[in-house]
Amino acid sequence: MQYDKNNVFYKIINKELNSNFILDEKHFIAIHDIAPRAPIHVMVIPKGCYVDYYDFITHATDEEILDVNKGIAKIIEMMNLAQKGYRLLTNSGKSWTQEIMHLHIHIMGNVSE
Repeated sequence: MQYDKNNVFYKIINKELNSNFILDEKHFIAIHDIAPRAPIHVMVIPKGCYVDYYDFITHATDEEILDVNKGIAKIIEMMNLAQKGYRLLTNSGKSWTQEIMHLHIHIMGNVSE
């Protein structure tokens, strides 16, 4: 699938749309999901134009891949999820409920014990 720059994440990354940024790093942003499915629901979104995880992992630079993955770890730490547990989720394609065709990784956690 070819990347289409007319998507909400591209517009958020390029500051065309406002969002509640948690982090804005060199190769990714992290924002709160606007329709959370858990008490903690953050999305890590690479700044590069990648449709899904396969596109990212096969075309991104090693620096981008490392920065995004270290960013996921940083969010897990910031949200105190390492000990409590969390879920990482990314979808690929409309048949797997990917609504926005720009790679985004959901980090979900439940703060209740």
